Amino acid sequence: MRIRVGLSGSLRRHIPEGAGGSPFDFVVEAEPTALEVLMRLGVPPDPSPIVTVDGVQVEPSTVIREGQQVSFFPPLAGGS
Repeated sequence: MRIRVGLSGSLRRHIPEGAGGSPFDFVVEAEPTALEVLMRLGVPPDPSPIVTVDGVQVEPSTVIREGQQVSFFPPLAGGS
């Protein structure tokens, strides 16, 4: 099945060669969780990135369905 994947910030270094940028089409088996997509791309799951599906923030355990776009953002840091 085909999904769209967006990688932002420091995660962009994991965009597959030849993908042409982010977001990109990605073929996966069955209906993976967002975490499984991340692992297939070779992105370390710790620290845990922020995950959105079709623009809505979700948990990494969310199942990704055909045609959806899953996007990953580096975790935010800072504060006082």
